[in-house]
Amino acid sequence: MPPVTSSNHPDAPFYRYDPNLGSPRDKYTRADLVHPEARRPEVAGVFVANVDGETMINTMWGRRIVPWHAQPGTPCLILGYWSDGSVHVQWPAISGHYRVDGRFPAWVVASDPTAILVGGGRILSANDPPPLGRGLSNRVILLIAAAVVGLAVLAVPQARDALGTVLGELMHSPR
Repeated sequence: MPPVTSSNHPDAPFYRYDPNLGSPRDKYTRADLVHPEARRPEVAGVFVANVDGETMINTMWGRRIVPWHAQPGTPCLILGYWSDGSVHVQWPAISGHYRVDGRFPAWVVASDPTAILVGGGRILSANDPPPLGRGLSNRVILLIAAAVVGLAVLAVPQARDALGTVLGELMHSPR
């Protein structure tokens, strides 16, 4: 698969994910020990490179290999650091549902001290909804206007009597 580059970041470096990066014997340090100011076990981060990779997922039809791509600016969580300089990163990479948890070179991600984290993840943009659009639809406005006109007709005694006469004739007319 050829590298995917973002039109918003044409000069960003490219990295192809290597699931065998580093040695399992490298010393691991949790992110909260490296960033004590974060006061939580993980630190907000963002990708600063275009990253392609693939991961194995289990589905009801068996195991599948699913490709993924992270563009520069993609939010992630930094969970820790290995002694070789690589970073433990996690983010919802596949359709926002499947989380990828991997080991990346340090130049691929950067910490994001401005991000707000809650309950093991970022505060989603859905928690800060944009202002509502134009308001009521034309159909609802027409329905309200018809109801107001109907109530006004029923409030006037002459109109109510005339409406009763017309409806009575319609119900008693031969078919």
